[in-house]
Amino acid sequence: MLLQNSPKTIAFIYFALTLGTQNPAIALVNQPISSSRLVSVNTNTQKTEQPILVAQNATYWGPKRDFKIFMPGIVTKNTDEQLISLSDNTSTAYTIIHRDFPEASRIPIPQIRQVLQSAMRETIGITGKVIRNTNLVIDGHPGLELLMEHSNGTLGQYRAFVVNQRLYFMGAVTENELTTESVNFFDSFRIYPERIRFSKIS
Repeated sequence: MLLQNSPKTIAFIYFALTLGTQNPAIALVNQPISSSRLVSVNTNTQKTEQPILVAQNATYWGPKRDFKIFMPGIVTKNTDEQLISLSDNTSTAYTIIHRDFPEASRIPIPQIRQVLQSAMRETIGITGKVIRNTNLVIDGHPGLELLMEHSNGTLGQYRAFVVNQRLYFMGAVTENELTTESVNFFDSFRIYPERIRFSKIS
C-alpha cells in the first residue's frame, strides 16, 4: 500500500480542518471579519499588500501567487489558507480554501477524484443530499464538483482540485438559488502550477 493512511482519511482531515463539522452555510456566513492582509489586483497589475479589513467585488491572488479568483461581494475573512466573501446582491457566501497537500504525490491521478469524492461527501454531504456530481479538469489536473441541497434548505455548490501538491476547494452557499454571480465566481478561478513549490515528504 502506498499510504499509511488511506487517501480518503488524508483528504477528509484536510477538509475537516478547514470547514469543521458544522453546516458549511453556517461556517461561511458566521466568519468574523479578519484583519489579515488582502492581496488585490483590482486596480493595477502589481502585487499590493495593505492592512485592509474588507474589499468589495475584487480579484485576488493567492499568497503564493499560484492562483487568482474573483470574489463577489464583501470580503470578510482573508488568511493564508482561506478567503471568504458575502454578496448582499444574491445572499450568497463564497469561499476558497487553498493549502499544501504533499501526500497527493503518492496518490495515482485516477484515484485523486476518489479522494475528493469521499472527502467532500463526508465533510459536506452529511448535512444534506448530493443533487449532482461532476468530474472536472483544470489545465490537465483532476477536480470534482458537487451540487448539494443542505438539510437546512440552503443550496451549495462546491469544487475541489488537486494541482501538483496543492489542494483548492471553492464553495458557494445560498438560501435562494445559485445565479450567474456564482458561475462567474467559479469560472474566474485560474491556477499557475509552475509557481507551486513541491514539498518533500518522508
